[in-house]
Amino acid sequence: MTRRLAPYGVALGGAVAVTTAIGVIGLVGGLGAVPGLSALYLLLVLWLGARWGRGPAVAGSIAAFSLYDFFFVPPVGTFAVRGPAELLELVVLLAVALVTSQLAASQRRAQAAAESLAADSRALYSLATAMLRSQEVTDGLAMVSARAQELVGVDRFGVVAVDAGGLETLAGPVLGADDRKQAQWSFENGRPVGMTIKDGMVVLMKTHGGAGAGTAYMPLSGGVAVVGMDADAAGLDTLRMLAGLIGLADLLLDRRRAVVERERARGFEASDRLKAAILSSLSHELKSPIAALRAGLTALTAPRAGLGPEQRELLTDMDRQASRLDRMVGDMLDLSRLEAGMALDREAHSFADLVAGALQQVRGQTREREIGVRIPENLPAIEVDELQAGRLLTNLIENAVEWTPPHGAIEIGAAVRDGGLEAWVENDGPEIAPADLDRVFDTFWTRRSNGTGLGLAISRRVVEAHGGIIRAENRRRGPRFTFTLPLAPVPSRK
Repeated sequence: MTRRLAPYGVALGGAVAVTTAIGVIGLVGGLGAVPGLSALYLLLVLWLGARWGRGPAVAGSIAAFSLYDFFFVPPVGTFAVRGPAELLELVVLLAVALVTSQLAASQRRAQAAAESLAADSRALYSLATAMLRSQEVTDGLAMVSARAQELVGVDRFGVVAVDAGGLETLAGPVLGADDRKQAQWSFENGRPVGMTIKDGMVVLMKTHGGAGAGTAYMPLSGGVAVVGMDADAAGLDTLRMLAGLIGLADLLLDRRRAVVERERARGFEASDRLKAAILSSLSHELKSPIAALRAGLTALTAPRAGLGPEQRELLTDMDRQASRLDRMVGDMLDLSRLEAGMALDREAHSFADLVAGALQQVRGQTREREIGVRIPENLPAIEVDELQAGRLLTNLIENAVEWTPPHGAIEIGAAVRDGGLEAWVENDGPEIAPADLDRVFDTFWTRRSNGTGLGLAISRRVVEAHGGIIRAENRRRGPRFTFTLPLAPVPSRK
């Protein structure tokens, strides 16, 4: 209480001191009241406003007005005013003193705000520097949490990460069941609870009792900041600093998410390399035994083997299954080579010739199917690996045949679009479920009970190896697989 009243005591004492000084100057000069010395009161008011703000400055202004009127304005010794001139002088003195006090107080507030902002900026810079030097994200978040809990009005500050496995507390106190439920809801809906950030400052919002009352939840990238606050005790400095600390926590969670995603990508890459190595090794090892098995089966089905019709039929079925196994092993070997980035033997080829070659290979499967080819006669050549492009077309046509009903139609077309070749294979038949339009190109994924899930996966690898894209879509008649391939460069004419 004494510290609060001290500035007002200084204001009154200063006004008395200035009055005494003016009186002494008047006596020394033998003039009584010296005109213009009332400006000394303004100096006092300026100093009071700059030092303690508006309240003491206004008190000094009123004291100066009263003392000047009593001691220097005729009739001296009373608060009465002799005439309009003296009244105007007093009014001007009071007005100038009040305006001066207001300006000085405003300047003091502006200076105090600037100093506070500068102090907050230095604190945030120091904290951010220490935080970024830390190798562990959790250490940086612990620094942010500790600094936030030092603020007036902040009871607790915690940061939780939201991953596929649930919530993980990275800094601050461990959350209870109600807090975890509220934090999960805030993150999933992207909506803050109890606070928001506007113009670089935390804005508190009232919540209505229940779980989490007095606690605010701010969703961040990859997590949630949980803040327990006393709204009445938190001032502007706290709200401004808290907004900066939440921003730092958001940056750290971004950093953590990037690290997690990088580690996950490394894990997937290592898994893919291992899978490719296993497939390649297994395919190589199976090629020779399967070839020997097929040779033996072919020899046993010959007439000179002396087997009866039933045995030959059984061996023929076994040879057919061995041929299917040989095809699957070949697909696995090709897939592993494509995923390993095998070099392509690119040359200029006619797309129509490649389609004709693919249709020749599957001519036994296309019976009872109507095949339509829509390829312009002036279609430019494409620059592709002939063997891989042929496998691409064969796989897509075989897939279309598999899903086309008897007497249904299959269409193969191509056109030049956006400086490249856009081709498609479309067939009559059931549509692909929308959720499966991207999955159909995944390795080992198939809608058939006896399928291997390798044909379309190889098709995508072939297209991507040539720098193109492939997609599946449902048309009115049935599914369409569209892919792009590069055009061959046109030889320059000299």
